[in-house]
Amino acid sequence: MQGTTHELWNIRFVNRIINSMADGVFTMDAKGRIASWNPSMERISGYSAKEALGSTCQLLQCSRCFGKNCPADIKKCKIMDQGQSEVKECQLRHKDGYDVPVIKNASLVKDENGKTVGIVETVTDLTELNLARKKAHEAALRLGEIHCMDNIIGKS
Repeated sequence: MQGTTHELWNIRFVNRIINSMADGVFTMDAKGRIASWNPSMERISGYSAKEALGSTCQLLQCSRCFGKNCPADIKKCKIMDQGQSEVKECQLRHKDGYDVPVIKNASLVKDENGKTVGIVETVTDLTELNLARKKAHEAALRLGEIHCMDNIIGKS
C-alpha cells in the first residue's frame, strides 16, 4: 500500500532537513547496522554513505562513549540500557586515520509499543571551535608576556 501524497511529502521534507544539516546525523537499525548517513557525516568522517551503510558504528572508532570506547556489539552498548547517551565531547577516527573532535549524542527510537526499532545519532564537528580556542589561548599568553613582568602588570 502506498502512502498518501501528504505522507510522501513529509518524508521528503524530513530527508531534506536531515541532508541539509551541518551536524552529522546517522541512524542504525535494531541490530546496530547503519541505515542512513547524511552528507555532513561524510564530511566529518571521510566515509561515504555507500561505505557506511550496513556497517556498525564501530566504523567511527569513537572514544569515550559512556566513559569507554564503543563496543563492537550493539547489545553491549549502554544506550540499550540507558535509552540515550549523555552529550559528550569525544573523538572519532576519520577514514584517513586522524582523530576528529566531536560532540556526540544518541537516542533510542521506539515504536508505539515501546519496542526498540533503531538508534539516531548526531555528531557535531568541533575542529573549527577547537582551533579558535587554541588561537584565543595563544593570544592570551602572548598578551600576558607583553604586559607582565614579575607579577607587575603594566600598560603604556
